[in-house]
Amino acid sequence: MYPVDNRNIWINNHVNNANSHYDYKRKKLKKVIRDMVYENAAICDEISLTQEKILIVREECKFLTKKLKMFEPQLDASIASVNTTQVKKSTPRKKATTNGVTPKPRRPAAKHKKNIIEVQEPITSGNVTIYNLGEIVYDTPFYYSDCAIYPAGYYASRTYAHFRNIFSKCTYHCKVIKAGLSPRFEIMDHDKHFKVTGLSTDECHSHLISLINKLLGAEDLIPANRNGDRFFGLTLPPVRMKLQEAPESKFCTGYIPLELQPDNHESELKAESDPAVSFEGLHNTLNRFRSRH
Repeated sequence: MYPVDNRNIWINNHVNNANSHYDYKRKKLKKVIRDMVYENAAICDEISLTQEKILIVREECKFLTKKLKMFEPQLDASIASVNTTQVKKSTPRKKATTNGVTPKPRRPAAKHKKNIIEVQEPITSGNVTIYNLGEIVYDTPFYYSDCAIYPAGYYASRTYAHFRNIFSKCTYHCKVIKAGLSPRFEIMDHDKHFKVTGLSTDECHSHLISLINKLLGAEDLIPANRNGDRFFGLTLPPVRMKLQEAPESKFCTGYIPLELQPDNHESELKAESDPAVSFEGLHNTLNRFRSRH
């Protein structure tokens, strides 16, 4: 047995050692918390710097887009002037005769004929008139979707509300331009005061609808509802049936052909009264909205 004094010393040492253990843990936790606070502050600073860079890049993109729109008509004019310049043709050399007999001229090689779907007369359906069905491009999936084919060279026009005055009609020209692996879509008014290009029909159509909504004083009064293909006239039954008749349409693997059922045609024709694509449908919606308020 320990003496009384020695036992007290042992108890005090044991208690002090236990407190020192917890004190060590406390210091370690404080150090971890301090490091986490510093790391969190550094991450917040990095996020704020990244956000500032993103804002700067967005402003630069807007500025460059405005500059591009300013110079785009000049580029089109310069390209047109280059195409119209006449190139002097070199005079063909006379072929040598053999024993006084001139050889017969060879027939020129037959040029490769593009698979362009010609339209003898414009196709008119409601407010849409199709002038050219263009050429089906099937070797890249960006030239067709499940319910529409985007042929290169497609050209149509639609009558809709004017982007500056919704009470007057305006003729918009819709085009599908071949631009490499993916097409470029374009909507331009008859007077060439409005022109928008995009990578999809919905992008061009949404830009036009946003201008209409600004005139109405509301951002979402007339929703676009992904009606870009319909605005271009690509979902009209006569257009789809004409494109499906071309043999190249069989290679558009993601496209679902339109069946010969009158119900499908009627539903599509009813959809033509949507306020986002129809001048009459737009004003009917506005009249209903005014009567309610």
